[in-house]
Amino acid sequence: MQTLNINRKLAVIAVATSVLLGLRTIAMGENDSVRAIYLSAANLPTNLANIHTYAEPPKGFNPLVATDEELATYGFPTRPDKQVDPAHYRLWERAMMAAKIRWNGELKPMSRSGHGMTPASSLPVQPVEHIQSQAASKPQQWSNINAAGVILNNSLKKWSAKTSFNDIWTLISVPTAQVPFDNTTGCTETYYFDLNYVGIDGYLAAGQSLFFNAGEQAGVQEAVYCPTGQAYYNAFVGWNDIYNTSFAINPGDLFYTELHAFGGCNNGSAFVEDLTTLTYNSYTIQNDCVFPQVGKSANWIVDRLCCDGPAPDGVWPLANTAAIFFDGGEVENGSGATFYPGSQASSTQVLTMTDDAGDQSIELVNQGSGTGYEGQHGLFFETTGCAWSGGCTR
Repeated sequence: MQTLNINRKLAVIAVATSVLLGLRTIAMGENDSVRAIYLSAANLPTNLANIHTYAEPPKGFNPLVATDEELATYGFPTRPDKQVDPAHYRLWERAMMAAKIRWNGELKPMSRSGHGMTPASSLPVQPVEHIQSQAASKPQQWSNINAAGVILNNSLKKWSAKTSFNDIWTLISVPTAQVPFDNTTGCTETYYFDLNYVGIDGYLAAGQSLFFNAGEQAGVQEAVYCPTGQAYYNAFVGWNDIYNTSFAINPGDLFYTELHAFGGCNNGSAFVEDLTTLTYNSYTIQNDCVFPQVGKSANWIVDRLCCDGPAPDGVWPLANTAAIFFDGGEVENGSGATFYPGSQASSTQVLTMTDDAGDQSIELVNQGSGTGYEGQHGLFFETTGCAWSGGCTR
């Protein structure tokens, strides 16, 4: 009798396991179909050949009750699992409720010389491995000439449907941009830049100096015209440091951005929204396949625009933004596992931006519970050094 009961229990377990595996297979199949819609539905051209957008949703469309297929059809981010990740669901719900005004204007490339992320140096550009001889139990600290922020890394060399980073998001407080407070040297250049964004597949590289090379990215751009102090604020999307601005935003606004990656030579999907003005749009960004999507890194970054600028390494001056807040930051991989910008793993890189000479910090990030007490989801950026006070020399 005891043997019979054990066999019955094993049979029940086997049936339950079979059901769970079946449900998992169905779910993965649905995800595959939704991913296919994201790629195929963005079939409306913009004024830029490598960027497409989605059809405008019908009047009365409600993302909160739409199916996953309908969300993909109109370029809205996928619905998070309310039970598994309630924090993401609350942020997504807020963004979807505020998405009222779809912007359909022309995109404007920011690159001035057209050569993108090619340092002004004859030295070859080489990716830098993220683990060196620093403390193995803590995030790695890196200085570079154009970026502050956090990079999460995995060990992938090619796209994996299960373990590649494929969905990243954050909320950004749009800062007030200006020239350094004590601008005693005058306008060293015509424009000062500051970009705040999330990205996938960004990495540190070595040219004439160490610099950050972005992959797919979307976020906020601030530009200050130094002769007058006039500042301009826009949402932007891009790939491999080719930045394209879209709708105008305002200092003090709250901005939501979310990126999806699909791997290889597929397009990435970018959703950008000003929660304050209720303006949004979605785009796919054509991957030129020079750098195929791997999903090997996830990035939350403040950048000063590189590398077609006037400095020896091609960077532009950093706009003084004093303080910038990122909140609600997360990234998922293909299995639904979540990771955070506050990560204290040894595979995490914490970036400090320096001046052109590399002899003083100009943008810092406070990250994690052990340093800036920002927790898992938040980052606090602060302008410092000569970018804050003035006096940077070249």
